[in-house]
Amino acid sequence: MHAQTTQVAVSEQILKQSTLADYTGHLRALRSLAAACAQQSSACDSSQVGADEHISLASSAAFDAHYAWIGAALDSAKSLPATNRAALMSSVESHLDADLADVQPASSSPDFATARRRANSILAGREFNTSSEPSLRDRIMAILYRWLDRLLSHVAAFGSRSPWIGPVLEWFLGSLACALLLVWAFRGVRRQRVRIQLDAARRIQQTDERVLNWMHEAEEHAARARFRDAVHCLYWASIATLEGRRLWQPDRARTPREYLRLLDPASPVSPLLRRQTFSFETIWYGLRPAARPDYDHALDLHHRLRSA
Repeated sequence: MHAQTTQVAVSEQILKQSTLADYTGHLRALRSLAAACAQQSSACDSSQVGADEHISLASSAAFDAHYAWIGAALDSAKSLPATNRAALMSSVESHLDADLADVQPASSSPDFATARRRANSILAGREFNTSSEPSLRDRIMAILYRWLDRLLSHVAAFGSRSPWIGPVLEWFLGSLACALLLVWAFRGVRRQRVRIQLDAARRIQQTDERVLNWMHEAEEHAARARFRDAVHCLYWASIATLEGRRLWQPDRARTPREYLRLLDPASPVSPLLRRQTFSFETIWYGLRPAARPDYDHALDLHHRLRSA
């Protein structure tokens, strides 16, 4: 049962005041509504979305939650075929799942028994063994150190009789160390360059394939006079193009307006994507019928965005 709520003025709107538990329950209810809409068009009832909320947290912080985009998606899904309706509701569910993940509490720390077992396994290591009896390895290493000490003593005695041998040995060892360091550095740089080239080529190939798939689907919809679906595919082809330029990390839970906020307003692609976004939202979420000129306009914006 939801806790009793009051009305407060937030962001120049009258928002319903809720707790974090109310907000979590509301998100789960919205996800169930989206799942039901994906199964049956009659369940796409935007009146069940509920009012926007002002959520107060235990730390005296607060945030606002708006659901108009869900109502618009439900209204749009009513007139869509079953496949397209399910795809639209799947994107809504993904967005709601991300919101639910944000409010989940952090996992609890291991209990005392687990921590005790880990500490015992660490203390059982050889470095914590206080036994005074040297191992076979220690005895062998001691013999090796004594042999090296005698060898270096002979070298020092030879160096005292031949003063020139010291600087020569120092220059030889220094040159050898520098040569080995340069070889290691060149090999590391070469491996890194090859790895970067392979990763970049793989990402570019994957991005190009996604863009081509969206463009091919848009052409198929346009050939069948389904221009709303064609405009929808062209918009996501533009988003995939910008993801290939590393302007943001791929995240299908973002809304079109969130993609706009990720762009630098001074970027040459920002006004092009803004125009395509407004046209896409008017047609897709605004339920406005689309025609051939709308498709041609969206295609022109996509080509201009790719060449910008």
